[in-house]
Amino acid sequence: MNKKLAFLLYSWGTTSLFIAIIFWLSTVPYLADSNDIYEQSIKTLYRITLYGVLFLLVYRSLLATFRTTVKRLSKWHSKAEKADDTEFVLIIETLLVVIAITISSLIAVVDEFIQIYVDGRFPDPVDILISIMAILLAAILVYSTPSIGELEIALKHKFFDNFFKKRGIK
Repeated sequence: MNKKLAFLLYSWGTTSLFIAIIFWLSTVPYLADSNDIYEQSIKTLYRITLYGVLFLLVYRSLLATFRTTVKRLSKWHSKAEKADDTEFVLIIETLLVVIAITISSLIAVVDEFIQIYVDGRFPDPVDILISIMAILLAAILVYSTPSIGELEIALKHKFFDNFFKKRGIK
């Protein structure tokens, strides 16, 4: 197995596992529903964290897919093409943010829809809005801080490539 394929499997595998955990948590029956402001605040913070992390994982997986499959995204070709490549990268990363927002929002809607079929649970449009708000906040953070995308690539090179280098895999 080559490194690119292994990294893609790792990226999408962790994202899929996290989505499965979200769906599993939404099927827990008879979750206590309280009007206590403290408990509601904790649930809201939990939801914001959950869907913020979901957006980051989906974005990371999309970014890893594009960076390993599109050669223009992996490195600059020449100094003359640098301006064009910078524009291209910006357009692609903007598109990836929009796609990640869409995928994460659809997961939030499906997550609430699943609760129709769970005893003692019911879908709440406010939960969907909170989830989408968390996704948008994470998207703003990622889009305004380009170092987050670069951090994943740096971690890939530091840990993932070293893992394969020690085992003699190219």
